[in-house]
Amino acid sequence: MVDAANINLAWTMLAAEECHRLGVRHAVICPGSRSAPLAVALARHEGMSVHVAHDERGAAFLALGIGKATGVPAILVMTSGTAVANALPAMVEARMTRTPILVFAADRPPELRACGANQAIEQAHLLDGAARWSFDLPCPSTELPAEFVLSTIDEAFARATGSAGTQGGAVHLNWQFREPLAPDTKPWDIGWLWSIARWTRDAARAPWRMTMPPLPQPVEVDEALLVVGRTDARATHSLKNWRGTLLADITSSLACAGTAGADLVLRAAFDGTGNEALRRALQAKSLAVVGDALLSKRLNAWIASQECGVTLFGGGDPRVDPAHRACGCYAGPVEFAALSALKPHAGWKRALACATKAAHRAIASERTLCEPTAIADATACCAEHAQGTIFYGSSMPIRDAEFFALHAPKGARGRVSNWTCAANRGASGIDGLIASATGHAVATAEPVLAFVGDVSTLHDLNSLQLAAQVTTPLVIVVLNNDGGAIFRYLPVAKHDDVFERCFTTPHGLSFTPIAKAFGLAVESPRTRAALSKAVARALRRGGTTVIEVRTLATTSEGVRSRAAAAASTALAREFS
Repeated sequence: MVDAANINLAWTMLAAEECHRLGVRHAVICPGSRSAPLAVALARHEGMSVHVAHDERGAAFLALGIGKATGVPAILVMTSGTAVANALPAMVEARMTRTPILVFAADRPPELRACGANQAIEQAHLLDGAARWSFDLPCPSTELPAEFVLSTIDEAFARATGSAGTQGGAVHLNWQFREPLAPDTKPWDIGWLWSIARWTRDAARAPWRMTMPPLPQPVEVDEALLVVGRTDARATHSLKNWRGTLLADITSSLACAGTAGADLVLRAAFDGTGNEALRRALQAKSLAVVGDALLSKRLNAWIASQECGVTLFGGGDPRVDPAHRACGCYAGPVEFAALSALKPHAGWKRALACATKAAHRAIASERTLCEPTAIADATACCAEHAQGTIFYGSSMPIRDAEFFALHAPKGARGRVSNWTCAANRGASGIDGLIASATGHAVATAEPVLAFVGDVSTLHDLNSLQLAAQVTTPLVIVVLNNDGGAIFRYLPVAKHDDVFERCFTTPHGLSFTPIAKAFGLAVESPRTRAALSKAVARALRRGGTTVIEVRTLATTSEGVRSRAAAAASTALAREFS
C-alpha cells in the first residue's frame, strides 16, 4: 500500500487486499472513468480473477452466478449514473435467494451531487430496496483512519454472507472519488498506514476483523416429512442420504430417484376427479419445509391443505410461507439428524417410484426432439462426467425438469457423478440467465449445462460476450419454440385477439448465427440422437457451445400430456 500513487488508490488497494484476505477471489469490472481507482486496484491484485463486462446488468448476473456457485461474494465494479441502476435485477434475485454480492459503485464527490454535474444521479440509496446493506463512503482522505476502510469492508462482507446475524445478499458500497481517478502520482502521507501496522505486517495475511457466522442448530427428526428447496451447504450435506422420505425441489441438488416427482404424483391425486386412495396415502403427520421457495404450485397447495403442523427452516428474510400455515420458523443455519424411529413415508415412497418410472418410460418412447425430450437427453449426458452444474432457465425448462423428475444422473458405467443444480428462482426472472450460468462456469471451473428458453436468450444476448471468455465446458441449450410458450397454459390463451401479439410474441429468429457472431461453437441438432451427440461433444471440449433446439410448442405440449397421463394411469393401478 505504501507504493499507492495517490490516496484514492491507497483506499482501494486496502479494500482489494482485505477482500482477498476474507476469501473473495473474483471481481467483475465494467469499464468507466469514475470507477478507475477500484478497477485499477482489483486488476493489479495478483490474487483476483478479473472478468470484464461491457454491460452492467449482465455483469451483475455474472457476479450473482459466482456467488451462488461458491457462497463467496464476487465484487462488482461500476461507474456512476445509470450504470448503478442496472445492478438492481440481479440484486433482487440475490436478496430473494440470500446470495452474496459486493457491489462497488463509484460516485461523484459531494460538490458534484445535486447540481447538474454530468453523470451524477441520486445513487447512494438507489438500491436500498434490494440491498442487505448500503453505505455511502466519503471521499478518500488521510483525515479518516485506515482502519475505517478495513472495518467497512469487513462489515460489508459479513452482511453479504449472512455472518452478521442477518440473512445474506447483495451489499452496496457507494464510493465517492475526487480527481485523480487514474493512477497518476499525487503525494499523500504514508504515515496514515501506521495505525494498521498489525494488519500490514501480518505474515498470515489475516483480515482486520472476522465476523463468525452463527453455528448451525441441530434438528432431530422422528416422523416429519421433509420438503426441501434450495438451501445452504450444511443442511444439504446433512440430507444427502436421508433415511426418511424427502420431497426434493429440482433446485435443491437433492432431487434423485426416491425424492423427485412430487408434482407428477399430486397431479394424479388432485387434478380433475383425482385419485382418492392416493390422496389418503399421501397424508402427512408433520411437515418440515426447508430452504427457499418451492417451484411446484401443486406441492405448495398440498402443503397448505394438510392439517398437520408445518415448520420452516432456513427462512426469515424473505419470508417463505405463501400459505401462511407455518407454526414455527428457524431462520438460522441447521443440520438435520434422523432419529432411530424415523421411517420412510410408505405412501409417498410408493407413489414417487411408480409415477417417475412411468413418466420416464413415456418420455423415452417419444421419437421427436422437443423441450422435455431435449432436457432428458442432454441431462443424461452428464453421467459421463464426475461433477458439474445444471442450470435451469426460469420459464418452461425448470418446470419440465421438476415435473418429470429429470434430475441429474448418478453416473454411468461405474462412474460416480455428483452434479449440482442451479437456477434464478428467487424472483423467477428470465433476465440475466446466460450471464448467471456463465458465473457458475467461471467460479467452479467445471462443466455447466444450461437450459434457456428463446425469449430468455433474447433478454440476455449481450451476455454471450461473457460466455465467450469461458474456457471450461459451458453448454447452453437454447429451447427455441418461437415465443413465450408458457403463456399457452394461462387463461389469457383463450383470448385470440391479444394472445399471440402481446403474450407469446413470436420472433422468428434463429440463435445459431447470432452465437457464431460472438465466436462461439454452435450446433443445431434435429433428432434426439443428434442432440445427445452434440451435448456429449460440447461437454468434452473447452469453451462455450450454443446448441439450438428448434421445436413447436404444440409438440412439446403433446409429449408433456402423454407422459403425465402415463404416470396417472400407473398410479391409478398402484392405488386402486
